[in-house]
Amino acid sequence: MTAAPLPTLRSLAATAALLLCCLAGAASAQAAATTAAADPATVYTHGEFRAVSQEPGSRDTFAHIKVAPGVKIPFSTITFRVRDAALLKGLQPGTRVEFRSERVEGENVLVAIRPRQQ
Repeated sequence: MTAAPLPTLRSLAATAALLLCCLAGAASAQAAATTAAADPATVYTHGEFRAVSQEPGSRDTFAHIKVAPGVKIPFSTITFRVRDAALLKGLQPGTRVEFRSERVEGENVLVAIRPRQQ
């Protein structure tokens, strides 16, 4: 039975340096991910504003937006809950728009909407 060779000081230093580089890289990646999560890039989706509706007996407002405006695809009009009805002020059915939405408690919520600049 032979004994395992003892690591040399040089190999220990190399292993420690490699470990420190990995840890620093992981910390840097985690910091970048945290920053990106806290300040995500604003992405607007293009669509065509179709209509506004309200549930009977409710004050909830909904916007209907076709997300593939130039394509005849069934079910391409999505309904979004609107927290602030002032977002929809001045929009007419058929207007090409850019909008942002979020998924809140299982629902699509319209966060921002504006007429699309051609």
